[in-house]
Amino acid sequence: MNELQALEARGRMGNKFANRIAMVGRETGNRGLGKQQGTTRVIYDTIDMYNGSTAGVTSFDFFGTLNNKAFPFTNINRNSFTDAEAMSVARAYLTYMYCNNGSVSYATTSQFSLISGLDEATSFLQSIEGISKSYFTTAGKVAGLQLAEGSLLISGQEVLKKFNFLSANAVFNHKSNVLTSTQNYSNSGSTAALPSGTTSTTFATNRGSQVYTFDSAAVIPPNREFRFPINTGAYTLPASTITALNYGQHYLRLTLEGFGAIPSVEGTL
Repeated sequence: MNELQALEARGRMGNKFANRIAMVGRETGNRGLGKQQGTTRVIYDTIDMYNGSTAGVTSFDFFGTLNNKAFPFTNINRNSFTDAEAMSVARAYLTYMYCNNGSVSYATTSQFSLISGLDEATSFLQSIEGISKSYFTTAGKVAGLQLAEGSLLISGQEVLKKFNFLSANAVFNHKSNVLTSTQNYSNSGSTAALPSGTTSTTFATNRGSQVYTFDSAAVIPPNREFRFPINTGAYTLPASTITALNYGQHYLRLTLEGFGAIPSVEGTL
């Protein structure tokens, strides 16, 4: 029995994805994959939402082009894994990121003043303490982002077909518990004060509901290129008298999470 399978059989991992990765390794002729170290794996890619005007980009080819990016925009340098790597994609979510000193896209010196889920960005972002401009009100509408639809492609094969990220919206996520402003809306269980301007009739976002867990977790095997192209509905970035200020300021990130295999040098730990 190989290492990932053994860990699963002994119940140490509490994770049903280990056998799946080992099986994919055998099916693709990489039997050594099952002997690698099991781990939690998170990968992400971030794309500039600016396209020359305040109208936002509506086609995002996540993981399609990584060679001009580094942290904090991505944590991988190519869209394929090595012989000893694989990942079972169990969860996904989209993130809006605002850079207040942006002028050059993907600059590693970018200073981000806001990181939020799409529910927050479209519901009450303009009221969050510390944000001086009224983003996403009448001056800038991004609700179209919530209509995002995308597919996971591995070697050109569609293994996750046209997933609609509206399912990750707290109102529609089948695992969510939509909260009111009189209840806590942090996923930690603590009660936090609502942003100013919200009322008791305004729903507060359950942040834990913005991460979607797939019913079937696709495996990205070694040496296979993967991409996650996403199309969104129309939206408008916050208006500015100088449209160039939008360049390098507004970003959309896709994060994939799951169980992974990484190289084991001295045996699994």
